[in-house]
Amino acid sequence: MTRYYCSGFDINDCFGHGLGQMFKSELANTNSIVFIPGGVSKVEKAKSKYVPLFLKHFKNVGIDFQDTHLITSDLSSDTAKHMIKNASFIMLMGGNPFSQKEMCAKLGILDELKNYNGTILGFSAGAMLMSKYIIVTPCSNEYPDFRIEDGLNLDDISIYPHNNTSSEVYPDELISGDETYKKSDLLQVAKQYGKFYLLQDNVNANGKTDVSVIKSHNGRIEFYTENNGKIWLVDKNIDLVSLSKNTDAKLI
Repeated sequence: MTRYYCSGFDINDCFGHGLGQMFKSELANTNSIVFIPGGVSKVEKAKSKYVPLFLKHFKNVGIDFQDTHLITSDLSSDTAKHMIKNASFIMLMGGNPFSQKEMCAKLGILDELKNYNGTILGFSAGAMLMSKYIIVTPCSNEYPDFRIEDGLNLDDISIYPHNNTSSEVYPDELISGDETYKKSDLLQVAKQYGKFYLLQDNVNANGKTDVSVIKSHNGRIEFYTENNGKIWLVDKNIDLVSLSKNTDAKLI
């Protein structure tokens, strides 16, 4: 089984930097792909924009799924479970991880996701749902409070996406747009809930995207970065450290 934890993608070429070739080597078949939006409010945008976009990028790297399914709140539980059980590839999409978890819980598919043995990719909210803990610290109007809930815990790791900084050493305070992350807050979370990883997906002035991905393959954790993408480890026993370097789109 293979699982990918992503922050974000190069929207112009999502899988053209090595990821597509990894997918092709890992997929047992291309019978169906299942997209799971980041909550009920994200369904229409997923349907109209992001599902067609991702399908286009899959085709660009030679992956053409026979059937495409989108999990929506109006499906029957049996139908949703059947989609998950028979999927060749599952993509947990971005949005609100708590809303995504709630939608999946109401459809009764959380256990199906936990027991899925194929290739699954989560980005942004999806990566957080795949995590041991869904971790949110105060950072915006949408997320004004600390909120930590159990995730699917697929690999005993937790992911915190969108930590965008070009600094090699994580600063005491990180400001990204309207969001502020404090090192002291993150270390406090690590003391209570265990280590977790920060992922970067910054879009640079030159249009290139800093991509960071954590891959789990049969229990082995690997780190993937491109451009200035970085991955940081947050651990109660050590200071925040960078785990990644520019790797020319290779796993390290």
